[in-house]
Amino acid sequence: MNTPIEIQKNERGAIRVFAINLAPAEVTETLKTLPKPDFARQLLGSPHLNTASAEIFPVSDLTGMGLSSYLSDGYAVEETEIGADKNRLDALEGYVLLLFSDSFQGLEMTLTPGAELTLIGTYAEYAPSGTAPPITTESARPYSGTPGMTPPTPPRGPAGSALIVIALAVLLGLGLWWLFT
Repeated sequence: MNTPIEIQKNERGAIRVFAINLAPAEVTETLKTLPKPDFARQLLGSPHLNTASAEIFPVSDLTGMGLSSYLSDGYAVEETEIGADKNRLDALEGYVLLLFSDSFQGLEMTLTPGAELTLIGTYAEYAPSGTAPPITTESARPYSGTPGMTPPTPPRGPAGSALIVIALAVLLGLGLWWLFT
């Protein structure tokens, strides 16, 4: 039995990396009959979890790259965030499960994964600060544009009515021609 994992309400941008403690052949066979989201819920012991975005894959798929590089390059996890776990992540063998914050849908909960999973670490995706320097140009100031002008109204005339009359006359002529030929 693993230690319970507390998920905070409205958690965003966290990636939990689990090692799957099953033989790779067993995981491969299970994935032939069970979709990955269902298998992830089964491993996590949470049947109501939304695991559509969870990833399950063999670490051997990352040969030449490593799991730490996959996290930093693929999910913008900063190298300092991975820190001391880098060697541990790159030494993993078999299958891993990546579980993202969106799986919890903003709810507070406690995960109690079974013996099939070992939590390797929780890593935060890079989040930009969202601040920018103020724009100081004159055109960026409120109400600095051209004063409200009313666009000129297009001229109205008999041209529109004449076109409708001509179109009806052509249709009437074609109808008469069709009847008498």
